[in-house]
Amino acid sequence: MSKILVVIGSARPGRVADTILNYVQEDLTTRDNVEVTVADLKEINLPFFDNENSPASPDYVITDPQVKTWSELVASNDSVVFITPEYNHSLSAIQKNAIDSLAADWEAKPIAAVAYGWSGGSLVLENLREVLSVVKTELKSSAAQLAFMKDIGVDGSLIDETNVRNQIKAMIDEIIA
Repeated sequence: MSKILVVIGSARPGRVADTILNYVQEDLTTRDNVEVTVADLKEINLPFFDNENSPASPDYVITDPQVKTWSELVASNDSVVFITPEYNHSLSAIQKNAIDSLAADWEAKPIAAVAYGWSGGSLVLENLREVLSVVKTELKSSAAQLAFMKDIGVDGSLIDETNVRNQIKAMIDEIIA
């Protein structure tokens, strides 16, 4: 059984991430021996990181209950799929904060992403790769990159359904391999 945590990295009202989540879940429901948990960072509502010790420090102790819940979610799953918007060519603040709040839970964990935006999320993927390398894991190579007005509409609706579904399938194939 492969346990996959799908993380929604946007908190905006009317966010495209919910529609992208549907496409990811449609693919995952066709898979055998896969258990999916969705973590909505908007609902988890992590505090901005304010621990006196870095999560990489041996003295780091999680004291906030929301961070503890987040840590347990990440630790209890085999891999993580980030659904990530590209905000100003980078990660959303809540997604960066969620990554920064943990260290050991990320180490060597397979990570995949579905990025979306005007550049197909290419710039946020560069940023995500860099951030993940610091917490000793890496983004799988077959991340899905969905460009507004090419692959998806600005509301997340499908424009190039075949391309979107193929990219998501390839990303999931790699993460559960």
